[in-house]
Amino acid sequence: MERSVSNLLGGGLRPNDPRRFLIEAMIGAMTADGVIDPRELAAMQNQIAKHPMFSGLGTAAAKTLIDLSSDAIKFAGSAAARAPAIAKGLPARIHRLAAYGMAAEVSLADDQLVEGELDFLEALRIALRIAPLEAENVIAAARAHQLAPYLDDRYLRVKSMIAVACEVFALRALARAMATDEHRFKVRDFFATIPDLALTKDELDAELYRAFRRPRPPGAQVFTELARVAQTLPDPVDRYWMVVYTLVAELPATVPSWRVIPFMGVMQAAFQIVDTDMELAVIDALTFPAAMPRPS
Repeated sequence: MERSVSNLLGGGLRPNDPRRFLIEAMIGAMTADGVIDPRELAAMQNQIAKHPMFSGLGTAAAKTLIDLSSDAIKFAGSAAARAPAIAKGLPARIHRLAAYGMAAEVSLADDQLVEGELDFLEALRIALRIAPLEAENVIAAARAHQLAPYLDDRYLRVKSMIAVACEVFALRALARAMATDEHRFKVRDFFATIPDLALTKDELDAELYRAFRRPRPPGAQVFTELARVAQTLPDPVDRYWMVVYTLVAELPATVPSWRVIPFMGVMQAAFQIVDTDMELAVIDALTFPAAMPRPS
């Protein structure tokens, strides 16, 4: 497994490239107070030039993304107004944390956070579904010039939950009487398309094999098993994202009707997710590409 965020993106410009929205988050931070400080501009340029996530982008492509992002913010009327669009362009949790961190680092380049910048960061935090405590930690890391190691640590934290996701999807398959090798391979291909859940093919095969073949108590109920899994995720944000990944696996047309999807009802109860957060999870699930492979 990769040990840092460095290889999450990289390479030449692609259709719907998430780096467009990383750049927009930084431009939003830079323009939020109505004044473009040279230090903030330099901080953004340094990220684009040196951060591994932007490697291979090229000067011309970077300028194109900067121009697109600047125009989008101007058209929206303010940086804060673009926060929901930035979140929509960055469905993966790891990308969202990177965007918030880079925005915080640009805002702090002049060693202060003024009202406009604070308003933008708060709007961005809400849109990206970043918890207040985590946002405080991101800002503290950016202020201490420790953003890169902090994001690497969060990357490993998110990746450590892949085994839990494998268990959830094994139980989903059992509940649907689809716990077959064919379905397991579909889940593997599905995980590979989500940056938060992606490993090498062999690593995913091994994790999913263990989950699908795990011995379970005689007469074990799906709810009981899911409740056991939920106990391994004390952080409600981690539970929320596990629900998002499970909703993404459903056909997009059915996701808004999550209440009539039997497994989602059981999962909501086991993971103790309130209806309001389920509706937010629906919104986040629908930001993932409609054409991606799904183990439906």
